[in-house]
Amino acid sequence: MCIGPNIISGANSSAEHHIYWLPDKVITVESPIQSLNGEWELKYSAKSKWTKVEVPGEVAMQGYAIEHDKPFLYRKRIVVPKEYAGKRVILRFDGVYSYARLKINGKFVREHWGGFTRWETDVTSFLKIGGKNEIVLEVTDRLDEISYASGYAHHPIGGILRDVMLFAMPENHLHDIYVETDLDSLYKDAELRVRCVYEGSLGADVVFSLITPDGKEVRLPENKRSLKVGENEYSFNISDPLKWDAEHPHLYTLKVSLQKDGKVQTVFSRSVGFREVEVSGDRMLVNGRQVKLRGACRHDIHPKLGRTTSAELDSLDVVLFKEANMNFVRTSHYPPTERFLQYCDRYGIYVESESAVCFVDTHRQKNYAPGRTQNDTAYTHRYLGQCQEMVKAFRSHPSILFWSIGNESMYGTNFQLCYDWVKKTDRTRPVIFSYPGTVPADKKIFDILSMHYQDVYGNLEQWGKVTRGFQGEGIPVVFDEWAHPACYTYATLRTDPNIREFWGKSLDMMWSGLFDARGGLGGAIWGYIDETFALPEPKVGEAYWKEFAHTAKPEGFRGNCVGYGEWGIVDVWRRKKPEFWSTKKAYSPVRLMTEREVAYTAGQPVVLTVYNRFDHTNLNEIKAIYTYKGQQGEAILSAVDPHQKGTLTIPEKAWEEGELVQIEFYSKDNFLIDKYQLVLGSEDVQLPAAQISGALSISEDAEKVLVKGNNFEIPFDKETGLIVNAKVGDEVLIQKGPFLNAYINLNHLSGAEVRKIADHYAVLETEWKKTSFSYHEDGNCVYVTLKGTYKDIKVSFRIKVTASGELSVNYTTDRLPNGFLRETGLLFWVNDDIKTLDWKRKGYWDYYPEGELSGNEGTVSLYNVYKPLYGERPEQPWVMDTHNYYYWSDKGAVCNTPLTQIAKGMKENIYYYTLCTLNHELSVISPDASVACRMDKAEEGTLKLYINNRWDYPEIAWGNFCKTLEALPCYGEINIRLN
Repeated sequence: MCIGPNIISGANSSAEHHIYWLPDKVITVESPIQSLNGEWELKYSAKSKWTKVEVPGEVAMQGYAIEHDKPFLYRKRIVVPKEYAGKRVILRFDGVYSYARLKINGKFVREHWGGFTRWETDVTSFLKIGGKNEIVLEVTDRLDEISYASGYAHHPIGGILRDVMLFAMPENHLHDIYVETDLDSLYKDAELRVRCVYEGSLGADVVFSLITPDGKEVRLPENKRSLKVGENEYSFNISDPLKWDAEHPHLYTLKVSLQKDGKVQTVFSRSVGFREVEVSGDRMLVNGRQVKLRGACRHDIHPKLGRTTSAELDSLDVVLFKEANMNFVRTSHYPPTERFLQYCDRYGIYVESESAVCFVDTHRQKNYAPGRTQNDTAYTHRYLGQCQEMVKAFRSHPSILFWSIGNESMYGTNFQLCYDWVKKTDRTRPVIFSYPGTVPADKKIFDILSMHYQDVYGNLEQWGKVTRGFQGEGIPVVFDEWAHPACYTYATLRTDPNIREFWGKSLDMMWSGLFDARGGLGGAIWGYIDETFALPEPKVGEAYWKEFAHTAKPEGFRGNCVGYGEWGIVDVWRRKKPEFWSTKKAYSPVRLMTEREVAYTAGQPVVLTVYNRFDHTNLNEIKAIYTYKGQQGEAILSAVDPHQKGTLTIPEKAWEEGELVQIEFYSKDNFLIDKYQLVLGSEDVQLPAAQISGALSISEDAEKVLVKGNNFEIPFDKETGLIVNAKVGDEVLIQKGPFLNAYINLNHLSGAEVRKIADHYAVLETEWKKTSFSYHEDGNCVYVTLKGTYKDIKVSFRIKVTASGELSVNYTTDRLPNGFLRETGLLFWVNDDIKTLDWKRKGYWDYYPEGELSGNEGTVSLYNVYKPLYGERPEQPWVMDTHNYYYWSDKGAVCNTPLTQIAKGMKENIYYYTLCTLNHELSVISPDASVACRMDKAEEGTLKLYINNRWDYPEIAWGNFCKTLEALPCYGEINIRLN
């Protein structure tokens, strides 16, 4: 086994490391590119036998529990085609984590540091052309890796994580080709610059052709140029090309043909976008217009293979970004695949490409190396090598707006060297660094201020750097981590996934505030995709990482599935979560400036204010469709320039009070931008009607007081004073209640880094003790007065029962501890025969797609008999999940018949919330939409209904919005109807 020395010296040797464009054609070679993806052999240790694994992909996700700092081997036997004879043969690895030593046919070729940058090696002299060859790659997942990627994934991710290929180039060939565009002062005409390095004999030429997006050739004067050995530079003046921006991703195709003695040796093609990036004071301009970046941070995640990706996932992620109205991606905390950038170029996504340096001397777990490498010259080659490989490989992509040289790290000379090299090499883009506040005042290593987790008003102080109202320091501010969805609030996420819906207001406040702040450049949600790895039980080795990979999870939450948590707006399978629709709404580039209820005059047009939050699109480029009483028509949008307000006019109709008007905005290629559902005047909400009538009777025996009506009965237990087994017909609807529901955070917003449950007080049903019970009749109503305690807390209930089956429960409390409440209200145990939920509410957004977790209305089953196996693709939408192997550990759920996400997620501001058995209903009624309801299933199987007068999510943290409601005084009234 070729175990390499445990060294930190050496280099990726940027001066010698060449970057190649993959050839479209190579002389005398039919297939110049050979993919080496697929089946490889793995040797886990010196004593192990060779076994088969899939490449690319983590070996740990395939059952091999590799250990840090212990090498393992890959082997691939290939036949190099005979047609490669006389050619230069290049072996390319797009990403191997984290330290690799390459041998071919038993001979050492080279080493490489870093897991997420592309490295290409001329291996011609090591190969047997036309014969069998053996590639052996020794890989070590090092604890001192500057990217900290295994620490971030909470398990060793070592392996060949990205594509592998072999390709041929002629002896006379080009490398280190890149393209730049420079627009004139009017952003009209452009200069196209091409640079390359030529290796070969004299007498070679290069021929350029440029093809427009619609397939026409652009005339290039003197498009045939001679080549000299070494560096070459060419430029062309292009008259008024179509410009590239995220809203108009016009791509030209540049073809480069290398000729020798009149014969074409090789041909390359590359997409080119004509665009210019500038920082002007506190604004960033693209093609002379200020841009605002609405985005998210993205990791590479494959649901079965871990920290890797595929062509399908790269393309799908870009499509989902566009669907969510995002125009910006931060490739945290390492560069992406070039394939992902190609999709960003094509569809129009701005990119912050980040070097693979993370948590240097800051947030590393104690089991990893301290990471104090920022000033260590022994690590300089790692910092520079990976930064240089990223920039040299990606600099031709128009989608990249700026480079990041590190995430949440302490400043040091190694970062300074990276910044200096990037600014010298690529003068067309800005550079950022996080944390900028650690940089000495006399040093410069950032052009844009990168800040993480401001509050919803744009205020933050971080390492001495300050923003107020999303602005600061006189340069553009990008909050390239903000609006962190809940993922560490384990107890809440188990019982009430509506915290994800509640999060949407935070993003809306942040984006709206930043958009109107001149110096606010943009923000990136942390994060786009869940960070969970469904690791199998190891076939070989031990899953030792469980000891430190639980992010301080409480006992009972730990299992094979590891990672930081479900912080994405999509899950690892790319299923949309509640945060996805909130992102699409909050980031919408078209905003109607109106409440849901709009004024109107019958027979007159309805005119609304519309805000154009595009950067490069006039509203006359899109269309608005309205629907009224099932009939569609096109609304009139005024020609509104970017970042300006105008009008949307719906033609006159015989409008009627309370009717709905739906408005949809579409791009010119019929992509849905946004959707609104407005009400003319005031909405008339139809509440569930009482179906019971007649008279009440009351009786009493030694055990209970029984209130009876026509087809219903409500027994009160004399020992506890509580309702027990209230029935309609033969079906029990309420098993027991009311209980006080009170959950109070005693130390509110306990901190972004706190993983365990906050210091809190919660009332328990088992603590209830009755102190008094009385009742009386008044007309056709029965009034019950019940008093009791939960330890030191005193509670008084006054319950009104009517002949129509309605219960009104009024409650007051005394001696409840104060703090910032999570929820206060009532709790009832209800019958497990309840199977469906029906609700209508006044949501934060006026429109939700059907099936959303907390839509404005819906009818859903409480249960889903389909149970996805661990690590297997779920077949249903996310909201129908009942099992979760990250938050519930290996058992996946709390009980044998768990609720779906959509059933247990709280529905805020309900008009009604109806639970249905086969024949009867229990409805919570709130005509003013001031109540919230949720359900939960206890471990023993008890189905619980929570009805809250007040609620909040103070544990949401990370600068996100919460109401900060004090628990005291605690009182309220709840209305229930039995049918």
